[in-house]
Amino acid sequence: MLNPNLIKSLWAVALAIGLSLGGAALIKANKVKTTSVERTPMPVAATVYSQQPTFTRNANYLGVIKAGSDSVLGFEVAGVLTDLPATEGMRVSPGDVLAQLGTDRRQARLDAASATYNRVSAERAQAEARAERIALLVEDGSASEQDYDDARFSAQALAAAESTAAAQRQSAQLELDKSTLRAPYEAVVAERLVQTGAVVAPGTPVLRLVTATGREAHVGVPADVARRLIPGNAYKLVLKGERFTAELRSIRDDLDPTTLTVGAVFDLPESTAVAVGESAVLQIAETVDSAGGWLPISALLEAPRGLWDVLTITLDAQGKQRAQRESVEILYTRGNEVFVRGTLASEVAVVASGLQRISPGDLVEPIFDNASAKTVAVPGL
Repeated sequence: MLNPNLIKSLWAVALAIGLSLGGAALIKANKVKTTSVERTPMPVAATVYSQQPTFTRNANYLGVIKAGSDSVLGFEVAGVLTDLPATEGMRVSPGDVLAQLGTDRRQARLDAASATYNRVSAERAQAEARAERIALLVEDGSASEQDYDDARFSAQALAAAESTAAAQRQSAQLELDKSTLRAPYEAVVAERLVQTGAVVAPGTPVLRLVTATGREAHVGVPADVARRLIPGNAYKLVLKGERFTAELRSIRDDLDPTTLTVGAVFDLPESTAVAVGESAVLQIAETVDSAGGWLPISALLEAPRGLWDVLTITLDAQGKQRAQRESVEILYTRGNEVFVRGTLASEVAVVASGLQRISPGDLVEPIFDNASAKTVAVPGL
Protein backbone atom coordinates (compact mmCIF):
# COMPACT_ATOMS: atom_id res chain seq x y z
CA MET A 1 0.00 0.00 0.00
CA LEU A 2 1.33 3.44 -1.03
CA ASN A 3 2.40 5.88 1.57
CA PRO A 4 -0.24 8.68 1.91
CA ASN A 5 2.45 11.33 2.15
CA LEU A 6 3.98 10.09 -1.10
CA ILE A 7 0.60 10.33 -2.84
CA LYS A 8 0.16 13.96 -1.69
CA SER A 9 3.64 14.83 -3.00
CA LEU A 10 2.88 13.29 -6.39
CA TRP A 11 -0.37 15.27 -6.65
CA ALA A 12 1.44 18.51 -5.82
CA VAL A 13 4.05 17.88 -8.54
CA ALA A 14 1.35 17.07 -11.06
CA LEU A 15 -0.59 20.20 -10.19
CA ALA A 16 2.51 22.37 -10.53
CA ILE A 17 3.33 20.87 -13.93
CA GLY A 18 -0.27 21.44 -15.08
CA LEU A 19 -0.31 25.05 -14.01
CA SER A 20 3.00 25.66 -15.70
CA LEU A 21 1.84 24.17 -18.97
CA GLY A 22 -1.49 26.01 -18.77
CA GLY A 23 0.19 29.36 -18.14
CA ALA A 24 2.54 28.84 -21.06
CA ALA A 25 -0.39 28.05 -23.27
CA LEU A 26 -2.23 31.12 -22.06
CA ILE A 27 0.78 33.36 -22.69
CA LYS A 28 1.15 31.83 -26.13
CA ALA A 29 -2.51 32.47 -26.83
CA ASN A 30 -2.21 36.08 -25.70
CA LYS A 31 0.81 36.56 -27.91
CA VAL A 32 -1.15 35.30 -30.82
CA LYS A 33 -3.93 37.76 -30.03
CA THR A 34 -1.61 40.78 -29.70
CA THR A 35 0.10 40.16 -33.01
CA SER A 36 -3.09 40.93 -34.91
CA VAL A 37 -2.96 42.59 -38.34
CA GLU A 38 -2.50 46.40 -38.17
CA ARG A 39 -5.60 48.44 -38.98
CA THR A 40 -6.33 49.82 -42.43
CA PRO A 41 -5.24 53.49 -42.78
CA MET A 42 -8.06 55.83 -41.75
CA PRO A 43 -9.13 58.36 -44.40
CA VAL A 44 -8.75 61.89 -43.02
CA ALA A 45 -9.42 65.34 -44.39
CA ALA A 46 -6.07 67.04 -44.88
CA THR A 47 -4.73 70.47 -45.72
CA VAL A 48 -1.32 71.94 -46.47
CA TYR A 49 0.51 74.21 -44.06
CA SER A 50 2.30 76.83 -46.18
CA GLN A 51 4.62 79.09 -44.26
CA GLN A 52 4.81 82.81 -45.08
CA PRO A 53 6.91 85.65 -43.60
CA THR A 54 3.99 87.95 -42.76
CA PHE A 55 0.22 87.93 -42.39
CA THR A 56 -2.53 90.51 -42.72
CA ARG A 57 -5.01 91.07 -39.94
CA ASN A 58 -7.97 93.39 -39.46
CA ALA A 59 -7.45 95.80 -36.59
CA ASN A 60 -10.85 96.80 -35.16
CA TYR A 61 -11.60 100.24 -33.70
CA LEU A 62 -14.91 100.92 -31.99
CA GLY A 63 -17.02 103.95 -32.82
CA VAL A 64 -20.57 105.26 -32.51
CA ILE A 65 -23.19 106.41 -35.00
CA LYS A 66 -24.18 110.06 -34.80
CA ALA A 67 -26.54 112.25 -36.77
CA GLY A 68 -25.21 114.77 -39.26
CA SER A 69 -26.82 117.41 -37.04
CA ASP A 70 -27.75 116.74 -33.43
CA SER A 71 -29.13 119.81 -31.67
CA VAL A 72 -30.64 120.60 -28.29
CA LEU A 73 -33.14 123.43 -28.70
CA GLY A 74 -34.37 125.94 -26.14
CA PHE A 75 -36.06 129.34 -25.96
CA GLU A 76 -34.10 132.58 -25.97
CA VAL A 77 -36.60 134.08 -23.52
CA ALA A 78 -38.13 132.97 -20.26
CA GLY A 79 -41.72 131.96 -19.79
CA VAL A 80 -44.28 129.25 -19.09
CA LEU A 81 -44.46 126.41 -21.62
CA THR A 82 -48.08 126.42 -22.75
CA ASP A 83 -47.91 124.06 -25.74
CA LEU A 84 -45.57 121.27 -26.84
CA PRO A 85 -46.91 119.82 -30.10
CA ALA A 86 -43.61 118.09 -30.98
CA THR A 87 -43.56 114.42 -30.03
CA GLU A 88 -40.64 112.01 -30.03
CA GLY A 89 -40.14 110.43 -33.43
CA MET A 90 -42.01 113.20 -35.26
CA ARG A 91 -40.48 114.37 -38.52
CA VAL A 92 -40.44 118.16 -38.82
CA SER A 93 -39.65 120.65 -41.56
CA PRO A 94 -37.96 124.06 -41.27
CA GLY A 95 -40.34 126.56 -39.64
CA ASP A 96 -42.65 123.99 -38.03
CA VAL A 97 -43.81 124.99 -34.53
CA LEU A 98 -42.24 122.75 -31.91
CA ALA A 99 -43.12 124.49 -28.64
CA GLN A 100 -44.88 127.64 -27.42
CA LEU A 101 -44.52 129.92 -24.39
CA GLY A 102 -47.32 132.04 -22.97
CA THR A 103 -47.60 135.30 -24.95
CA ASP A 104 -50.04 137.51 -22.99
CA ARG A 105 -47.45 139.86 -21.51
CA ARG A 106 -45.32 140.01 -24.63
CA GLN A 107 -48.38 140.65 -26.78
CA ALA A 108 -49.38 143.48 -24.45
CA ARG A 109 -45.92 145.02 -24.69
CA LEU A 110 -46.06 144.77 -28.46
CA ASP A 111 -49.48 146.41 -28.53
CA ALA A 112 -48.25 149.26 -26.31
CA ALA A 113 -45.12 149.74 -28.39
CA SER A 114 -47.17 149.76 -31.59
CA ALA A 115 -49.54 152.37 -30.15
CA THR A 116 -46.65 154.60 -29.10
CA TYR A 117 -45.08 154.27 -32.51
CA ASN A 118 -48.32 155.14 -34.29
CA ARG A 119 -48.87 158.21 -32.06
CA VAL A 120 -45.31 159.52 -32.43
CA SER A 121 -45.38 158.84 -36.16
CA ALA A 122 -48.55 160.92 -36.52
CA GLU A 123 -47.07 163.75 -34.42
CA ARG A 124 -43.92 163.71 -36.52
CA ALA A 125 -45.98 163.96 -39.74
CA GLN A 126 -47.92 166.94 -38.32
CA ALA A 127 -44.74 168.67 -37.18
CA GLU A 128 -43.16 168.30 -40.60
CA ALA A 129 -46.27 169.67 -42.28
CA ARG A 130 -46.29 172.66 -39.89
CA ALA A 131 -42.61 173.33 -40.59
CA GLU A 132 -43.34 173.35 -44.35
CA ARG A 133 -46.20 175.85 -43.88
CA ILE A 134 -44.04 178.16 -41.75
CA ALA A 135 -41.31 178.01 -44.39
CA LEU A 136 -43.81 179.45 -46.90
CA LEU A 137 -44.84 182.16 -44.44
CA VAL A 138 -41.21 183.11 -43.94
CA GLU A 139 -40.93 183.75 -47.67
CA ASP A 140 -43.77 186.33 -47.70
CA GLY A 141 -42.73 187.81 -44.35
CA SER A 142 -45.67 186.46 -42.35
CA ALA A 143 -43.38 184.38 -40.05
CA SER A 144 -39.90 184.79 -38.73
CA GLU A 145 -36.88 182.58 -39.21
CA GLN A 146 -37.09 181.69 -35.51
CA ASP A 147 -40.61 180.37 -36.00
CA TYR A 148 -39.34 178.15 -38.82
CA ASP A 149 -36.36 176.91 -36.81
CA ASP A 150 -38.61 176.02 -33.87
CA ALA A 151 -40.99 174.10 -36.13
CA ARG A 152 -38.13 172.32 -37.91
CA PHE A 153 -36.42 171.30 -34.63
CA SER A 154 -39.75 170.03 -33.28
CA ALA A 155 -40.25 167.86 -36.40
CA GLN A 156 -36.72 166.51 -36.11
CA ALA A 157 -37.22 165.64 -32.43
CA LEU A 158 -40.42 163.81 -33.24
CA ALA A 159 -38.66 161.96 -36.07
CA ALA A 160 -36.04 160.76 -33.57
CA ALA A 161 -38.79 159.74 -31.16
CA GLU A 162 -40.46 157.86 -33.99
CA SER A 163 -37.25 155.91 -34.67
CA THR A 164 -37.03 155.00 -30.98
CA ALA A 165 -40.65 153.92 -30.93
CA ALA A 166 -40.08 151.83 -34.06
CA ALA A 167 -37.10 150.09 -32.43
CA GLN A 168 -39.14 149.40 -29.30
CA ARG A 169 -41.96 147.97 -31.37
CA GLN A 170 -39.50 145.77 -33.29
CA SER A 171 -37.94 144.57 -30.03
CA ALA A 172 -41.37 143.67 -28.65
CA GLN A 173 -42.19 141.83 -31.87
CA LEU A 174 -38.92 139.86 -31.72
CA GLU A 175 -39.53 138.91 -28.10
CA LEU A 176 -43.00 137.73 -29.02
CA ASP A 177 -41.61 135.73 -31.94
CA LYS A 178 -39.07 134.12 -29.59
CA SER A 179 -41.95 132.75 -27.58
CA THR A 180 -42.43 130.25 -30.40
CA LEU A 181 -39.81 127.52 -30.92
CA ARG A 182 -39.54 126.46 -34.57
CA ALA A 183 -37.64 123.70 -36.36
CA PRO A 184 -34.39 125.07 -37.84
CA TYR A 185 -33.99 122.24 -40.38
CA GLU A 186 -35.45 118.97 -41.63
CA ALA A 187 -35.18 116.68 -38.65
CA VAL A 188 -36.67 114.10 -36.31
CA VAL A 189 -37.63 114.91 -32.73
CA ALA A 190 -35.32 112.63 -30.75
CA GLU A 191 -36.28 113.65 -27.21
CA ARG A 192 -38.63 115.92 -25.25
CA LEU A 193 -36.74 117.35 -22.29
CA VAL A 194 -39.54 119.28 -20.54
CA GLN A 195 -43.29 119.01 -20.17
CA THR A 196 -46.14 121.45 -20.76
CA GLY A 197 -46.56 123.86 -17.86
CA ALA A 198 -42.89 124.04 -17.00
CA VAL A 199 -41.31 127.42 -16.29
CA VAL A 200 -38.26 127.69 -18.50
CA ALA A 201 -35.36 130.11 -18.40
CA PRO A 202 -33.50 131.31 -21.48
CA GLY A 203 -31.44 128.43 -22.82
CA THR A 204 -33.26 125.70 -20.90
CA PRO A 205 -33.13 122.49 -23.04
CA VAL A 206 -36.61 121.77 -24.37
CA LEU A 207 -36.18 119.41 -27.33
CA ARG A 208 -33.44 117.41 -29.01
CA LEU A 209 -33.46 117.17 -32.79
CA VAL A 210 -31.42 114.96 -35.10
CA THR A 211 -31.30 115.00 -38.86
CA ALA A 212 -33.58 112.45 -40.49
CA THR A 213 -30.84 111.40 -42.93
CA GLY A 214 -27.09 111.73 -43.14
CA ARG A 215 -25.56 109.45 -40.51
CA GLU A 216 -21.92 109.64 -39.42
CA ALA A 217 -19.60 107.17 -37.73
CA HIS A 218 -17.30 108.74 -35.14
CA VAL A 219 -14.36 106.42 -34.45
CA GLY A 220 -11.37 106.86 -32.17
CA VAL A 221 -8.11 105.48 -33.57
CA PRO A 222 -4.52 105.53 -32.28
CA ALA A 223 -2.40 108.44 -33.49
CA ASP A 224 -0.15 106.20 -35.63
CA VAL A 225 -3.21 104.75 -37.38
CA ALA A 226 -4.72 108.22 -37.88
CA ARG A 227 -1.57 109.30 -39.72
CA ARG A 228 -2.21 106.57 -42.31
CA LEU A 229 -5.84 107.52 -42.94
CA ILE A 230 -6.57 109.76 -45.92
CA PRO A 231 -9.71 111.97 -45.99
CA GLY A 232 -11.80 111.22 -49.08
CA ASN A 233 -10.79 107.55 -49.18
CA ALA A 234 -13.25 104.74 -48.52
CA TYR A 235 -12.83 102.38 -45.55
CA LYS A 236 -14.66 99.31 -44.23
CA LEU A 237 -17.10 99.63 -41.35
CA VAL A 238 -19.02 96.83 -39.66
CA LEU A 239 -22.53 97.78 -38.53
CA LYS A 240 -24.83 95.21 -36.94
CA GLY A 241 -22.71 92.41 -38.38
CA GLU A 242 -22.77 93.78 -41.94
CA ARG A 243 -19.89 95.41 -43.79
CA PHE A 244 -20.30 98.85 -45.36
CA THR A 245 -17.99 101.19 -47.20
CA ALA A 246 -17.82 104.71 -45.77
CA GLU A 247 -15.87 107.76 -46.86
CA LEU A 248 -13.54 109.40 -44.38
CA ARG A 249 -14.62 113.03 -44.10
CA SER A 250 -12.21 114.40 -41.51
CA ILE A 251 -9.65 113.62 -38.82
CA ARG A 252 -9.25 115.72 -35.69
CA ASP A 253 -5.88 117.25 -34.91
CA ASP A 254 -6.05 116.76 -31.15
CA LEU A 255 -5.60 113.65 -29.03
CA ASP A 256 -8.37 112.70 -26.61
CA PRO A 257 -6.66 112.75 -23.19
CA THR A 258 -8.99 110.06 -21.82
CA THR A 259 -8.88 107.46 -24.61
CA LEU A 260 -5.57 108.59 -26.14
CA THR A 261 -7.17 108.34 -29.57
CA VAL A 262 -7.76 110.70 -32.49
CA GLY A 263 -11.33 111.22 -33.72
CA ALA A 264 -12.15 110.23 -37.30
CA VAL A 265 -15.53 111.00 -38.91
CA PHE A 266 -16.94 108.79 -41.68
CA ASP A 267 -19.96 109.61 -43.86
CA LEU A 268 -22.29 106.64 -44.21
CA PRO A 269 -24.23 105.96 -47.42
CA GLU A 270 -27.72 107.46 -47.42
CA SER A 271 -29.22 103.97 -47.75
CA THR A 272 -27.62 102.77 -44.50
CA ALA A 273 -30.39 101.83 -42.05
CA VAL A 274 -28.76 102.54 -38.71
CA ALA A 275 -29.92 104.38 -35.61
CA VAL A 276 -28.12 107.14 -33.78
CA GLY A 277 -26.16 105.72 -30.86
CA GLU A 278 -25.50 102.30 -32.37
CA SER A 279 -21.97 100.92 -32.42
CA ALA A 280 -19.75 100.80 -35.49
CA VAL A 281 -16.42 99.07 -35.99
CA LEU A 282 -13.73 100.40 -38.29
CA GLN A 283 -11.59 97.65 -39.83
CA ILE A 284 -8.08 98.53 -40.96
CA ALA A 285 -5.92 95.90 -42.65
CA GLU A 286 -2.47 95.70 -41.06
CA THR A 287 0.57 93.65 -42.08
CA VAL A 288 2.27 91.83 -39.21
CA ASP A 289 5.90 90.74 -39.55
CA SER A 290 5.67 87.26 -38.08
CA ALA A 291 6.32 83.99 -39.90
CA GLY A 292 3.67 81.27 -39.80
CA GLY A 293 0.82 79.83 -41.80
CA TRP A 294 -2.95 79.49 -42.00
CA LEU A 295 -4.85 76.43 -40.80
CA PRO A 296 -8.54 75.70 -40.23
CA ILE A 297 -9.66 75.94 -36.62
CA SER A 298 -10.85 72.34 -36.90
CA ALA A 299 -7.19 71.27 -37.24
CA LEU A 300 -6.37 72.30 -33.65
CA LEU A 301 -6.27 70.33 -30.42
CA GLU A 302 -6.03 72.16 -27.11
CA ALA A 303 -2.71 71.59 -25.33
CA PRO A 304 -1.17 72.70 -22.00
CA ARG A 305 0.46 76.09 -21.30
CA GLY A 306 -1.73 78.02 -23.72
CA LEU A 307 -0.45 76.13 -26.77
CA TRP A 308 -2.32 74.06 -29.34
CA ASP A 309 -1.50 70.79 -31.07
CA VAL A 310 -1.94 69.70 -34.67
CA LEU A 311 -1.55 66.29 -36.24
CA THR A 312 0.91 66.31 -39.11
CA ILE A 313 1.09 63.43 -41.58
CA THR A 314 4.55 61.83 -41.74
CA LEU A 315 6.15 58.72 -43.23
CA ASP A 316 7.42 55.98 -40.96
CA ALA A 317 10.38 53.66 -41.68
CA GLN A 318 8.15 51.41 -43.82
CA GLY A 319 6.92 54.38 -45.87
CA LYS A 320 3.48 54.39 -44.26
CA GLN A 321 1.71 57.63 -43.46
CA ARG A 322 1.06 58.22 -39.78
CA ALA A 323 -0.32 61.03 -37.63
CA GLN A 324 2.20 62.86 -35.47
CA ARG A 325 1.45 65.50 -32.83
CA GLU A 326 3.18 68.91 -32.99
CA SER A 327 2.60 72.08 -30.96
CA VAL A 328 1.75 75.49 -32.43
CA GLU A 329 0.89 78.95 -31.14
CA ILE A 330 -2.12 80.93 -32.41
CA LEU A 331 -1.24 84.45 -33.53
CA TYR A 332 -4.51 85.55 -35.14
CA THR A 333 -8.02 84.24 -35.76
CA ARG A 334 -10.00 85.10 -38.89
CA GLY A 335 -13.38 83.48 -39.21
CA ASN A 336 -12.80 79.72 -39.35
CA GLU A 337 -9.06 80.09 -39.88
CA VAL A 338 -6.11 80.68 -37.58
CA PHE A 339 -2.61 81.92 -38.28
CA VAL A 340 -0.16 79.80 -36.30
CA ARG A 341 3.55 79.48 -35.78
CA GLY A 342 5.65 76.62 -34.48
CA THR A 343 8.12 74.01 -35.66
CA LEU A 344 6.00 72.89 -38.61
CA ALA A 345 7.84 72.51 -41.90
CA SER A 346 6.45 74.47 -44.80
CA GLU A 347 4.21 72.51 -47.19
CA VAL A 348 3.65 69.77 -44.62
CA ALA A 349 0.34 67.90 -44.65
CA VAL A 350 -1.90 68.46 -41.61
CA VAL A 351 -5.06 66.66 -40.54
CA ALA A 352 -7.80 69.22 -41.13
CA SER A 353 -10.70 67.79 -39.10
CA GLY A 354 -11.94 64.77 -37.17
CA LEU A 355 -8.97 64.79 -34.81
CA GLN A 356 -10.97 63.15 -32.01
CA ARG A 357 -10.96 59.91 -34.04
CA ILE A 358 -7.18 59.81 -34.43
CA SER A 359 -4.30 59.21 -32.06
CA PRO A 360 -0.63 59.98 -32.67
CA GLY A 361 0.93 57.05 -34.54
CA ASP A 362 -2.29 55.96 -36.28
CA LEU A 363 -2.10 55.06 -39.95
CA VAL A 364 -3.94 57.65 -42.03
CA GLU A 365 -4.86 58.24 -45.64
CA PRO A 366 -4.94 62.02 -46.32
CA ILE A 367 -7.71 63.33 -48.54
CA PHE A 368 -6.99 66.84 -49.81
CA ASP A 369 -9.61 69.32 -50.90
CA ASN A 370 -7.81 70.16 -54.15
CA ALA A 371 -5.72 68.26 -56.67
CA SER A 372 -2.59 70.36 -56.33
CA ALA A 373 -2.32 69.58 -52.63
CA LYS A 374 -1.84 65.89 -53.35
CA THR A 375 1.73 66.57 -54.44
CA VAL A 376 2.64 67.84 -50.95
CA ALA A 377 5.82 66.50 -49.44
CA VAL A 378 5.20 64.13 -46.49
CA PRO A 379 8.38 64.06 -44.36
CA GLY A 380 9.66 60.92 -42.70
CA LEU A 381 10.00 60.34 -38.99
